Amino acid sequence: MHDVNILRNKYRTLYDIDGISKEYLDKIEQKLQIKLPNDFREISSFYSGGAVGGIDIHSFILSDPTNFIGETLRIREAVDLPNRFVVIAEQAESIIVMDTENKPSIIWLDSVEVTKLEKQDFISKPDVWQDFSDFLNYLLDEEEEERKY
Repeated sequence: MHDVNILRNKYRTLYDIDGISKEYLDKIEQKLQIKLPNDFREISSFYSGGAVGGIDIHSFILSDPTNFIGETLRIREAVDLPNRFVVIAEQAESIIVMDTENKPSIIWLDSVEVTKLEKQDFISKPDVWQDFSDFLNYLLDEEEEERKY
């Protein structure tokens, strides 16, 4: 797990955007009936979703049209996604989810394999990160590389 203070400083050198409050995170947990991982909660104090490193993470803010709460509920209904998963991004033919109970926490898989999340019997090996802080660090490294060119 990456040090959240280092990630905050790294993020702030690239972006000037604030996160969300702990009370707001509590509302998200109630809506989705989950317990968000501690590193996700800490990072949310300075990052509330959006494009980083070429990946557009769904907004954590409920009033935004494409927020991760709405997308998670939509995918839960469409494919019977287990409640412990939160949909954090959807890319061309792939989906990125956060397992709120197990490690690795972040799983980037082919969209057609989203129904295999419970058993994790994937045909194509997904990209995984142990926790959200590892994933955000990866995205920030990608963003720094992109800005060099």
